[in-house]
Amino acid sequence: MSNPSADARAADERDAGGARPRLSRGRWALVVAGLAVLTALVAWFALDSADQPVRWQDVGFSVNSATETEVTFDVYLYADEPVTCYAHAMNVQYAEVGVAEVDVDPADGDEQRFTLTIPTVEEANTALLRGCTPR
Repeated sequence: MSNPSADARAADERDAGGARPRLSRGRWALVVAGLAVLTALVAWFALDSADQPVRWQDVGFSVNSATETEVTFDVYLYADEPVTCYAHAMNVQYAEVGVAEVDVDPADGDEQRFTLTIPTVEEANTALLRGCTPR
């Protein structure tokens, strides 16, 4: 006489085909612990970046002449304190050929777009916002 539990187990193995074996309780505990650590790290990085008083985004630039370049950027303020933004123009060797700065007043709004003219000592290849810092 055949064992019904052994027959059921054999039928399950045939139906499963190439399925992976189930994880043991210890392995599941490791998976859950790993996910908890990953979630904690993501939350820590998110809270750290959310704590910044200002954020900025380059929009574009234009080279007007060999002595003048314009950079356009957006500034997003998250605090009620003024900030100063610094821009620079660079040549094809990534050497800085011009710098400029602008003061941003939070009374003008939380989101502001600026087009800043940068005087250069030679023709620039690109212009970028270096960053914004609270005053």
